Amino acid sequence: MHLLLVEDNPTDRMVIQARLRRAFPSAQIVAADDPNGLSEHLKHDRCDIVITDYWLGWSDGLSILQRVRDRWPRSRVIMLTGNGGEEVMADAFKHGLYHYLLKPDGFDELVAVTAAAIESKRREDFNELMALIVNSLPDAVYSVDTSGRITAINVAARRMYGYADLELVGLTNEILMPAGRRDEIRRMHARALGGEIVPRFMTLQVRSDGTEIAVSMTILPMRHGDGPISNVAFIATAIGKQTREASVASTRDESHPPRHALALSTR
Repeated sequence: MHLLLVEDNPTDRMVIQARLRRAFPSAQIVAADDPNGLSEHLKHDRCDIVITDYWLGWSDGLSILQRVRDRWPRSRVIMLTGNGGEEVMADAFKHGLYHYLLKPDGFDELVAVTAAAIESKRREDFNELMALIVNSLPDAVYSVDTSGRITAINVAARRMYGYADLELVGLTNEILMPAGRRDEIRRMHARALGGEIVPRFMTLQVRSDGTEIAVSMTILPMRHGDGPISNVAFIATAIGKQTREASVASTRDESHPPRHALALSTR
């Protein structure tokens, strides 16, 4: 993690840096105490957490916040203030402020707030990486909640089914099924919600233009940590004409594999 402290009071800067280094020994912590120092740091490609005083002799916290958010839109900005009113802070939150603390008592809370900001940033980075991975898969992947509505869909799925970005999100997943296959998929959806991985089977899906396509499908339960299963993932691979004909005539394997769920860790 990269942390930037913007503080022109040498005593406050020394105290804050000492506390941050003690709490986060593996973090890269740098400081800016004047406009030139801030400008130099803003040239860097990455900064995860920015801690700034509201009142600086050469600027103010809102200006710093705006410059930081323009340069690093995903960074978390924490503001220390001794004289910023409620209206000022409300405006700061509108511009993406993560948290503010009142001086001098806020020094005691700074480590905990910074730790929360670091965890928030790590979760966002993890989710962004997972989205990149899922969108790089050649297989169509979409998630469905307990009510049967699509909650997310990857690039390959949009391409396979012929829908635009986010066009399917919020709709029932039955829109992707021939009427004759819906009861079958509902049963498998229920199995996955119960914690089962439904192994690969052949079925038919429907594109946006009404064309039926043969796919090989797996259904996986999804949960966050030890929480309940709130979504299941449908993973579909288009299959060729000969396989399609065989799949329509084949009998699906109804065996029950061991019950377990795909856990999506956010750590």
